[in-house]
Amino acid sequence: MGIYKSKLFVYIEKLVDFLLLSVVWAISCIPVITIFPSTVAMFGVVRAWQLENKEDGVFRPFFKLFKENFRQGIGLSVIWTIIGLSLYGNFQLIEPSGSITQTILFCLTIAVALLYGLLTMYVFPMMAHVQTTWYFLIRNALLLLIANPLYTILLSFVSIGTGYFLFMNPAGLFFITSFFAYFVCFIFLKAFNTLSVYES
Repeated sequence: MGIYKSKLFVYIEKLVDFLLLSVVWAISCIPVITIFPSTVAMFGVVRAWQLENKEDGVFRPFFKLFKENFRQGIGLSVIWTIIGLSLYGNFQLIEPSGSITQTILFCLTIAVALLYGLLTMYVFPMMAHVQTTWYFLIRNALLLLIANPLYTILLSFVSIGTGYFLFMNPAGLFFITSFFAYFVCFIFLKAFNTLSVYES
């Protein structure tokens, strides 16, 4: 068996694809405003690897998906940023050790922030998986989150672990993100297949 047909070569080739995907994603996120469409494109690439077993490389499918999801990705990033900044502002303004009202507001803010983070895990693969409106993206992501608590808990632990790793090793953005996206997409597809959530 020649080297180009060996299993080792196939594994090395796939590893290189993962590394290239992480690098092209990180570079595409440099303008900041392109983080959402870049992330959706990354999820779209790993989705194709899992569902369609495509071997189209990395660059062509990534930038094709980036272009297709650019407008919706930018729009959703504005909404998500406003919500995130509002939550951050609430954390800065509310004194949890103050009155009962402030304590309740602080707890509510934590609950909304948790929901916000969990929804984010499902929104990106949802955007890569179906073409629909913002309303149905968020609605279907919320439905998956609630209907699949075990998958949601698993994704939460993996996300926290990955976030901690990246906090301690920022250079990991250039090699771990595509592996993380692949795992999240794998769990998302399993959760998605348990429900009929798509509405045109």
